[in-house]
Amino acid sequence: MGDRIFRLLRLLYPRGRAFKLPYLGTFWKLTDALSLSLARAASDGISILDSIIPDNTNFTTQDATDWERRLGMISNSTVSLTDRKLAIYRKMAHPNGQPARQHYLFIEFQLRLAGFDVRLYENRFLVGSPAVMETKTPSDILGIPIGLAIYGDITYGETAYGSGWIDEGITIIANNLEAVRDATFDFGANYRSTFYIAGSTITTFANVDADREIEFRELVLKLKPAQTVGIAFVNYI
Repeated sequence: MGDRIFRLLRLLYPRGRAFKLPYLGTFWKLTDALSLSLARAASDGISILDSIIPDNTNFTTQDATDWERRLGMISNSTVSLTDRKLAIYRKMAHPNGQPARQHYLFIEFQLRLAGFDVRLYENRFLVGSPAVMETKTPSDILGIPIGLAIYGDITYGETAYGSGWIDEGITIIANNLEAVRDATFDFGANYRSTFYIAGSTITTFANVDADREIEFRELVLKLKPAQTVGIAFVNYI
């Protein structure tokens, strides 16, 4: 870049004899020094642009750490830079003029933008004939008796309400970053303020990077309406 700027500077000089540039002469050395200075400024400017938005290959892990600090995000160096860039880019764009930003589809969209391959499902189901709208418990959703939970598509295991769910991959996201603190959350008389986080279908467990569990829970807590509770069919792997 310095050579190109040197040639551009020469083109800008007047044509008179006083502006001749004998090789390695004083004026040549001055022009060369100016071109190096301008090249350094241009390079620094490009570097600043690369670090402003995580949309390029020159965005480094240090840039990610800096932006996570500025945006109040959880910083975890064990997470891949690709996932960190997705999360930062989503945070920068939020809420992006979206008036219905507490709708479950918008929350799902934001989670997927951040690199979490999950789906959200409202706890509202038509039941009976004539059909009425009702909520369902996790056991109702999975279609098995209370005390059992499905693990993925093929393996079954024992579980129970409350803290027992956490042992089988069913976690509650209510108020806390740590799953164990939400494990005994009291739903009250019904599940009317709950929603489900699962895979491609409501009975399929989604997979989330174990290194991003706290980040995932934090994002759900920030996006969901305060009075709602998420029930996550998620395996942290």
